Formats: sequence, C-alpha cells, structure tokens
Amino acid sequence: MERFLSRDARNFRPSAIRAFAKLINDPSIISFAGGVPSPETFPAERIAEIAARVILEKHSVALQYGPTRGLTRLCDFVAAVCRARGIDCTPDDVLMTTGSQQALDLIAHTLLDPGDVVLVELPTYIGGTSSFHARSAELIGVAQDDDGIVPDSLAEVAARTKPKLLYTIPNFQNPSGRLMTQQRRAEVLRIASEYDFLVIEDDPYGELLYVREADTLAMKSRDDDDRVIYLGSFSKVLAPGLRCGWIVAAPELLSKLEIAKQAADLCSGMLDQSIVDEFTAAGELPAQIEKVRAFYRKKRATMLEALEEHFHDHATWTPADGGLFTFVTLRDDIDTAALVPEAISAGVAYVPGAPFFVDGSGRNTMRLTFAKENDERIREGIRRLAGVLNF
Repeated sequence: MERFLSRDARNFRPSAIRAFAKLINDPSIISFAGGVPSPETFPAERIAEIAARVILEKHSVALQYGPTRGLTRLCDFVAAVCRARGIDCTPDDVLMTTGSQQALDLIAHTLLDPGDVVLVELPTYIGGTSSFHARSAELIGVAQDDDGIVPDSLAEVAARTKPKLLYTIPNFQNPSGRLMTQQRRAEVLRIASEYDFLVIEDDPYGELLYVREADTLAMKSRDDDDRVIYLGSFSKVLAPGLRCGWIVAAPELLSKLEIAKQAADLCSGMLDQSIVDEFTAAGELPAQIEKVRAFYRKKRATMLEALEEHFHDHATWTPADGGLFTFVTLRDDIDTAALVPEAISAGVAYVPGAPFFVDGSGRNTMRLTFAKENDERIREGIRRLAGVLNF
C-alpha cells in the first residue's frame, strides 16, 4: 500500500513516548514515563454533575454542531485568561481547538510547505515535531540552556537556514522542565523580527508553577508585530479527556486557521466545550488550579529529594519549578535508550531523551515525570533507577 501514500504521509513519525503507554498503568512498573496528568487532580464528581446538567438542559447546544471558533462565552473566558497572562486579546482573537495538539496540526497544515524550515529547541516536544514532520518540513535544532533558548544559537541558525517558524515552550518546557527568562524571550522576539519568522508559543504548563519567583508572563505579551501564535489548553489544569485548547493569533492568520479547522472537524466537541464553559463560568477554575499546584508541588519535592540522595555527583537535573517533568543529564558514555530493558526488568520506566533532540544528540539524557506515582513509589523508583545506572 506504500504506493498510495502521499508524500507527507511518508514522513509521518510515530511518537516515541506513545511506545511507553502500556507501561503507564502496569502496577508492577513504577512509571516516570508518561507525561499525563494524575487522575487524582480531575474534579470528576463536579464534571459529572455539569455533564448531566448540560446534556439534559442544554442538549440543543451541547449535543449539536457548533461554531468553528468555539462557544462564545468560553472564548470570552479564554480571552480573559490570556489578558491575565499579559496578552492584548479579545474573544475575536481566539480559536478553540480539540486540545493544543490539534492547534499544532492546524498551524502546520496552514503555514508549512514541503521543505520549509522549522526551528525547535534542543530538546523539544515530540508532538510538535510530529506535526511538522507530517507536513514534510525540515526541523533544525537551536541550543537551550537553563535560561531557555540561547540567542546566539538562534541567530546563527536563523541566518543560515531562513526559517518560517520557531516552535518554543517557554514555561516549564516538555521535556526539559525549563523556564525561559523574560530577557531571553525578548531576545527571541528581536531575532524573529530581524530574520522574519513566526513564533509558536506553546503554553500548556504555565499555570503549573510551584515557586513564587517564577515569571511566566507570555512571550506574546510583548508581541508588537503579531509574530507570535499563542497556544493554551485546559488539559493540565482540568482534565485532558476534555479536549479543549485554543489558539490566539493575528486576525488574518486566525481566519485561515478557522478554515483549516472547518476542513478538519467542523468544530471541536460541543459537549467538551459546554462542560468546560460551565465549570469556568461558575468561577471554579482558580481553586482547581491551586489544588493541582499543591498536589504536584509535593510530588516534585519528593522526586528532587530522591534524585539528590541517589544521583548526587553522578548526574544533573532541572529544578522543575513548574510543569510535570525534570530532565536528567548523565555521563556522555551512558545511552539511556539501551538501558530501558534493564530498567523495566528492575520495575521502573522512564523516557530516553534522544527522541526529543532533532539533531541526534541527547543519548545520555532522560525525562522523568513526577505526576503519576505516590511519594513512596517515587522514592523507590529513583532508588531502582540508580541501581540500573550503577550509582
């Protein structure tokens, strides 16, 4: 059947993370692999109440086709959220999507031709690279340190490759957990203007912050020439099964993205949107966010303590001041992918770092999430992992 595939389909890349999905719910495995929120944070009873009510009382909306842009009141709420993040935004600037993953796909479909260059962080989110690969784009990495994208690297690569897009996750990046400083964000936008490329600012983790001093003000807050496409999501603070994300972009681009969405699904699920809309309209999201932060803040502390106990002097890791991940860097001679079978035999799972690097580097890195396991299993899992690594 290969002869029937499109050129783009021949560039489809399976997710290296999805290969670990079967391990996430295996009780015999302590899993640091899945980057999924904990079900313990889902307000399930409240969602059930809202779902029952909107189905019974608002089924003409909740069970019907709806506007491609999204429910009006929900767009109003998202615009207010974006304004709180420093973005000059009205409801007309918002397009609701079926999660932020669909947003990435719509952007790739709308903006990329085969061979276009997309710059990505080293490392970067695999779901983003999958969307860009699916449009036959050329992905080129830019260096990242603990302050985020390294401006000199970005400028050098941009001058050499003439990119169309830069994809970045400034707030507690997946996989690295890093927070880009505000100075770096300003420099990234300056370079984007100088070399005339667009910036996709993906922000699914900005609300998951665990320290007071973290400055998560959106890059788009200083976007004076409509160069930044801003993505957000309710998945990490409410529930990922409610496939509800959004795009904020310049009007001319948003209108094209709306047409692309019409071709993709006509509209995002109206039941999902109706549930999120009722939850947010009731003023319940701030308390939910605080609950989620408190839940992960404790787990994050447990993992960092365990790493300090068992990995001290053998590795470095990111502080995970927000988000769901810490990223561990080991000696250059360690290949974390090769050690996965031994780790599984020891009853612990992680995601090797190499798939997050588009330049083939990162073989000595791994991504660990503290979202799933309880404190006791986090400590035991890190102890087992240290044994696998002979620490």
